Amino acid sequence: MKINFTKKQYWSLMRAVYMADWMANAICDADMKQDEGIKEVRNYVFSFAKEMGFEDYVAYDENMGRYYATYDMDDEPVTRGLIERYEEHSVWENLSSWLGERDFFKKYSLEEIKEMDDKERFIKRMECEIFWGKEFEKRGIERLFIKKSK
Repeated sequence: MKINFTKKQYWSLMRAVYMADWMANAICDADMKQDEGIKEVRNYVFSFAKEMGFEDYVAYDENMGRYYATYDMDDEPVTRGLIERYEEHSVWENLSSWLGERDFFKKYSLEEIKEMDDKERFIKRMECEIFWGKEFEKRGIERLFIKKSK
């Protein structure tokens, strides 16, 4: 199979592959398995960067036998903006979800939860999450504190 890309389409593909690799592998510690499939696709797509005129965004490591993004790609304003937008959105969603789950299990006993049907349990849990969503939308983290134990 052969796929032809315009320079503009290739740039978008390169950025998309960079962001996919970043999302899948950037947070991996030494004990976490990276997604080799995404890394392989990144390597292949990046191998055409020079041919397409984007050599400033990609470098090749001969020892590793792989292409990687340069600082120019890491700091490219549109791509960096998309990553930051994603992080900003997901942090509030995750925080609301975690705190909502915590509050749901504090508010209802295990017996009460077992007596709820799926729909009721979902609605009551979402109410707890929505509370935090509204709080963060209105005040951010202004009223979040860690209580000191006595």
